[in-house]
Amino acid sequence: MKIYIPLLYSEKIKRPGKQFFLYQILGEDLAILLLSFACFSAHPLSNAIGLFLLQIAFWCIYEIGYIENDIIGEKFEDKAVLSYNYSSYQYSLRWWQPWLWAFSLSVLGISVLHQDIVVESNFISTLISSDYNHNLFYLLEIFEGFLVWIVFLLVLRLIFYIYNHLNKQSRVWFYLLLQSCRYCGFLVLLTTNIIGLMFLISKILTRSIQYILYRYMGGKSGDWPKDFPRYFFCLLIYLFLLFVITINNRDLSLIMNYQVPLIVVFCLLRGVRHFKKVFSQFIHVREDGSNQVI
Repeated sequence: MKIYIPLLYSEKIKRPGKQFFLYQILGEDLAILLLSFACFSAHPLSNAIGLFLLQIAFWCIYEIGYIENDIIGEKFEDKAVLSYNYSSYQYSLRWWQPWLWAFSLSVLGISVLHQDIVVESNFISTLISSDYNHNLFYLLEIFEGFLVWIVFLLVLRLIFYIYNHLNKQSRVWFYLLLQSCRYCGFLVLLTTNIIGLMFLISKILTRSIQYILYRYMGGKSGDWPKDFPRYFFCLLIYLFLLFVITINNRDLSLIMNYQVPLIVVFCLLRGVRHFKKVFSQFIHVREDGSNQVI
């Protein structure tokens, strides 16, 4: 296959059979971004649409790293961790194709985020009927945002390139940077509040801890800590950071608002299996003579 379709590689080759787009892109990453950014926004609907478009643009470039990672693994690693679908797909593409998708989606996403000039989805009529200087100001603002976002995507591509060309033990530190780009990269265009920012940081730390465990246990496919209660840790880290900041600022509004319960409910629903496992281990020492961590 020589035509690039966003997230097809991730869905069919990198994470086959796991409904990657539904559960990871929409059900996790987009939900986290919406809880962190859209809840805080004065225009949640336009921000949600804009975030979705920018997220797909982000993944067009992030996915290049996935493809590159598998190619390098097959070429240089004795026991490369490749999916069962890798050899069955003849997947090749021209590297400009993901960038073309990313550029197009970025323009759309940034335009929607600047919803002041997107009136009832009729951009052209708005330009004609509104004040010229007013429209020129927002066009320049969109262009500035586009340039900043493209620079961010170039930095993301560079980080993933370095990550892929390092030995596996050294990749641990660049994985943290990749996860920071994945969740906090949108801060180059949008701002959030302390509540949303702490949630993003908690997610970055949780994913990085899981990856560190994976690498230091050997880094083989069977070593991935599948039972790691990541949403339990994510919520624990999040609440800890938020309560510390609340105490320091003497500001109860940081925890007494609608955004915090939404984030807590999201973590509970997404990680229900993780929470059950953790709480099932809370037993008296007399009932667990070995006193071992399960």
